[in-house]
Amino acid sequence: MEPLVIAEIILFLCLSALCIYLIVVLTRVRDILNGMEKDFKEVTSRAVPILENMEYITSRVKSITENIDDQVMIVRESMSSVKQIADNIVAMERQVQDRIEGPILDSVAFVASVFNGVRTFFDRLRA
Repeated sequence: MEPLVIAEIILFLCLSALCIYLIVVLTRVRDILNGMEKDFKEVTSRAVPILENMEYITSRVKSITENIDDQVMIVRESMSSVKQIADNIVAMERQVQDRIEGPILDSVAFVASVFNGVRTFFDRLRA
């Protein structure tokens, strides 16, 4: 036999072994991909209810947040009303004080003057 024929036989045997090895590897890759497909389908089937729950929770949180915003606005308006009432009371107190304080002080000064005058009169009578 010629060396070229022997080399061709060895080459065909190596190619055959390589093809068998590739078939085994591709079979394993197919099995791995099938397993991944099953896992992905399972994850997908389990994720759908979770995503629906997340959507419901998100809508509830949004609703609660809007309700809180409304309540905060009501509290702010109430605080503004209370502040306005307090300002009105302070303004009324100032008006009353301005109207009454002068005459009362004048009356007190008048009474004090009369009292001093009477005391001075009696002091002079005694002396």
